[in-house]
Amino acid sequence: MRDDLLTPPSTTANGSLPARQVHDLYARGVRYAELHEPVNLSSPTPRDLRALDFVRVATARGLLVRWQLRAGRRADPALTARHLTHLQPPASLDGARPAERLTEWRNRFYIGRCVWRRGPGFVQIRDRRDGVLQRFNLLQPAYVQAATLLEQQQMSGVDPDVLVALRAEHLVLDLGGLDWWAPCLIDRWPVPSMVL
Repeated sequence: MRDDLLTPPSTTANGSLPARQVHDLYARGVRYAELHEPVNLSSPTPRDLRALDFVRVATARGLLVRWQLRAGRRADPALTARHLTHLQPPASLDGARPAERLTEWRNRFYIGRCVWRRGPGFVQIRDRRDGVLQRFNLLQPAYVQAATLLEQQQMSGVDPDVLVALRAEHLVLDLGGLDWWAPCLIDRWPVPSMVL
């Protein structure tokens, strides 16, 4: 296998704790991980968002994760029908019709469903969670900087107007009053890059 496919991006050293954990596990040859506590989005804590980050980064890296999602009975149905479907499906899900919703999630999931990549002076986001490609080319410096900060879950450094715009496109999700950056940073192409 080519070495460049196994090399984490240069930003990993400065990345979030979950990103460093995933890249460290992958570098050591681990290809499966399990989160023992459910990710609780009905009343999330920073721990829950870090666990969700772990799943997001692991999804992008190709590390299989067994996890459980507790969205709560009053969760927005779009959360599991659309907003999180770019992540590996959880092993279990609560709420109404969990088996049906999990089957739908498993059938819709594929790597590259909602991804971002950076280039010199730009960020491109490709979002297919609605079933059609939506491409966002972020060229303004505030947006380019925001993507890097959001990947590390550093919300406080993001321009509030940029955060509002990204929330409107569901690229930043409001989970119980906490913001969470949804797109996966692709640092390892699972298929030829032109397909994504």
